[in-house]
Formats: sequence, structure tokens, C-alpha cells
Amino acid sequence: MKIAFCTTDMKTVNQHFGRADKVAIFDIDDKEYSLAEVREFIPIDPEKDHKVDTETKAQALKDCAILYVAEIGGPAAAHVIKNKIHPVKVTDPVEIEDVLNNLKETLAGSPAPWLKKAMLKTS
Repeated sequence: MKIAFCTTDMKTVNQHFGRADKVAIFDIDDKEYSLAEVREFIPIDPEKDHKVDTETKAQALKDCAILYVAEIGGPAAAHVIKNKIHPVKVTDPVEIEDVLNNLKETLAGSPAPWLKKAMLKTS
């Protein structure tokens, strides 16, 4: 399963979905995880606040089951959900490694129904 993280430093979930110019993609299962790739996005207008087209970005992430973000607006969340990606907003910056370790343990045990559904996702 692929998990996406909006990040500025490749270590923490600390970026707003609309401003994220890079998204770290990890492959994960109940035994291990690894960085698969980093997808980069071009800001619409670098003179403004570096927003990226959220519909295009969501489509580019449609092979991911879950997207971790620091912030996401309503219209952007709708684009993400439309592409069958489960958005997860963190309230404070959180270490990507911590999220992955917790998720790996959850996958090895009894994942919640929404996570079981995400695990079955194929692009």
C-alpha cells in the first residue's frame, strides 16, 4: 500500500496540501516500509503563496491509499477523496517514521474498517 506525506523536510508531516511542492511516497505493509519516491509539484504562481493546483495534485497521488497533511482545505479534501485517497490531518507536526511504525503495527494487528478498505485499494 502506498502512503503519501506532505513534508518540507522529508522527516515530518508539516506541510499544507495546497502549498506542498513535494510529497513523500512510502510503500508499507505489516512487516516493513520504504521510501518509494518523492513526487514534486510546480507552484502555480511562485510570487504568491506557492499554491499548487489541488485537483491535479490529487490525481497525481491517486495510487496512494492515505495522505497525511498538516492542513487541507475543504475543496482540496474533496479532490483527494474523489481520487479514493483517505486524507489524515495531523494537529501538530509529526515524524513520518513514527506514523509509519504505528501504521505497520496496526496493519499487523486488527486495522480499523477504513484502513482495511484502504489496504485493498488498487490504482
